[in-house]
Amino acid sequence: MDDTATVPEAPRPDRRARVRARVVTYGLVGVLVVGALAKVEVWPLTSFHLFSAVRTGTSVGLELVAVADDGSRAPVVLDPAHPVLVTTAHEFGDLPGATPADQRRMVAAWLDAAHVDPADVSAVRLERVHRLADPDGVWHEDARELVTEVRP
Repeated sequence: MDDTATVPEAPRPDRRARVRARVVTYGLVGVLVVGALAKVEVWPLTSFHLFSAVRTGTSVGLELVAVADDGSRAPVVLDPAHPVLVTTAHEFGDLPGATPADQRRMVAAWLDAAHVDPADVSAVRLERVHRLADPDGVWHEDARELVTEVRP
């Protein structure tokens, strides 16, 4: 082998390609920074709240409760095995702002999904439930307030 052999020089990209690469790189980084500073929650521009939420010992959530004619109450439990219903509970918050006709349609769909006969229900209540965690990590209901009530 000849130790004096030279390695051919790699071709250098032309000036235009280098400038274009810099513009694309700086532009992408700039858009991400502006998105984070403006707290835009549009994928792929996000301020990362999805991954950095602070976990505390308090929890607030919405719960549907079916009320029978005799006043007995039962939570409306959606089937967790159904792939569509797993993500439906986040729509509970839309119920108060909907028109009365839409509210009835939404409640009817949720009762059907939970296999609850609407004839057995005099009202469906949307309640805000406050929970506290004890030092062992067990959640306990602290308060419950009515958000809205719909008669199916």
